[in-house]
Amino acid sequence: MHKPLISSELVDDFIIVRAASFTARVQRAMTRGVLRDEGLPVLEWRLLFSVARFGTCHMAKITQQTSIDPAHGSRAVAALERKGLITRSPDPKNARRKLISLTEDGEQLFGRIWPQARATIRRITDQLDPADFAELKRLLDLAVEAAAPRAEDTEQDETEDEHITAVA
Repeated sequence: MHKPLISSELVDDFIIVRAASFTARVQRAMTRGVLRDEGLPVLEWRLLFSVARFGTCHMAKITQQTSIDPAHGSRAVAALERKGLITRSPDPKNARRKLISLTEDGEQLFGRIWPQARATIRRITDQLDPADFAELKRLLDLAVEAAAPRAEDTEQDETEDEHITAVA
């Protein structure tokens, strides 16, 4: 047995601990309150939400905009396609990529989940003063930008996304 190796002050400044805790709690609330009834895992919901948000697009756009891991995203795409919620079609601008679109069933599922998802998140964010919530969003945007990959990392990610999409 040993004593803690990291002081509380250092852990308090390690922002990923707070971000992970917040994300895990929100995902649990979403799973319990909304997704479980639809039989949809969180990752599949995130992907479905992304296609609803961006419209027909390729996996590289989703992974770049959402921080979904390309390999996990590819598996979620395959699962959603098996469920008949999305379709993949050739991208006329890039033969190595597939475009992802919602099917009618996917649009209907999104239409059922989205209002419940918003209500679940509102129960959390309504606990904040509107000015504090605006400041939280501003600060999160700053943190996301600070954590953004360098240009050369992005080019590597796009190449990996194209390979994964082509294989899937």
